Amino acid sequence: MEFQPRLPPELWTMVFRILSKEFNRPLENAIENVRLTCRLFKDLATPFLLPHISCGPLSSSLTRLTAVSCHPVLSRSVKELVFICNRYQFIKTLSKYKKALCRSRSLALRKFEEPKSEEENLELETAFSQYGQHYNDQTAMDNSGEVIARLCSALMRMPNVTKIKVSPNFDCSLAGCGYSRYFLESEPAYNKAFVLMARVLSLTGAKIRELNIEGDDSFDRDCSGVDGAVFRRMSHMDLSHCCNSFRGLCEVTITADEYDIDGWMTGNMAKILSAATNLERLRFGSYRGFRMSLKYIFSTTTWSHLTSLDFSWVTFDQGELLDLLRRHSGTLKEIWLFYVCLTNGSWRILLEGMKSSLSLEAISIDDPAEEDDEGVMIDHHMTQAALDNYLLGDGPHPLSDNIP
Repeated sequence: MEFQPRLPPELWTMVFRILSKEFNRPLENAIENVRLTCRLFKDLATPFLLPHISCGPLSSSLTRLTAVSCHPVLSRSVKELVFICNRYQFIKTLSKYKKALCRSRSLALRKFEEPKSEEENLELETAFSQYGQHYNDQTAMDNSGEVIARLCSALMRMPNVTKIKVSPNFDCSLAGCGYSRYFLESEPAYNKAFVLMARVLSLTGAKIRELNIEGDDSFDRDCSGVDGAVFRRMSHMDLSHCCNSFRGLCEVTITADEYDIDGWMTGNMAKILSAATNLERLRFGSYRGFRMSLKYIFSTTTWSHLTSLDFSWVTFDQGELLDLLRRHSGTLKEIWLFYVCLTNGSWRILLEGMKSSLSLEAISIDDPAEEDDEGVMIDHHMTQAALDNYLLGDGPHPLSDNIP
């Protein structure tokens, strides 16, 4: 007799979605087992078999991606492609490898110690050898054009991918190496990955809804996001690829590094973002602080569908920020500001301008600050209740002396 589930399909779909989440590691094979129960469960659970897949610029990683994309069932279940932007560097000698280990994030919580036994010496030499092998593999894949070729072909065979994430969160399993006290992590290369994925999306014409340049909160990194160098060196062809890749995007998250101010001042970032005419949600932030005129990032673009804006760890001119918000007064419903510092103005004036021109449904402002005429930082504190009462209701100004 055919199994008759007592719950409606919509509720079963919610259950399978929960089972597929990453935090349910003990239930790793739950979706596979569920699909064997009955025809209905097979149809409902299949989309959650492999919701996302990670890959990097290594042959083993890209081979796995190719295998998944060629699978008749798994290829249709993938919704998100995560590209690990970390890259191995050329390290010629063991002594230089040791120096790199001393600076590595993987050893940040403990001091590097020289091997004290033959076993530890062998472990160090093995780790150094593996690192060199990964570097050679990465270089060979780059030089042969295999990285972009395999990414393009895989993406075209996975029709339900709607989200692309560029991540610095290295997973040693992608390199096929186990844990070692002498293992040296590869370093993020945001700029190279940004251009690579732009080329892939432009060449394939994939219908991607969301692009996320994920942040790296490791303060000991030399690079913590896309920086200005990528825009200063960008060719006309790559600029065209970037613009093409942003067309159709509805959600964009950019983690930026302030490095190379001249590159940011080319305005290429603004040109690229202006191509995202369907943009609904924009997140822009930094982990080290980002100080830049908004005209170089957003120019005077108005996105007719923009409903949500999120800024973090940035320093912006108050007048330019208010102008950006006012340009979207007809659509903007949510604003999230975290560690935002204002120059050439004040939070009091900004909030008054937001109150008079916006019709918000949600607002969050954490750790706001402003610079006075002498460049001295002034921190402010606003309770969420006072902020909501003012911007979403008829309460007093949250920076009023009457607010406790």
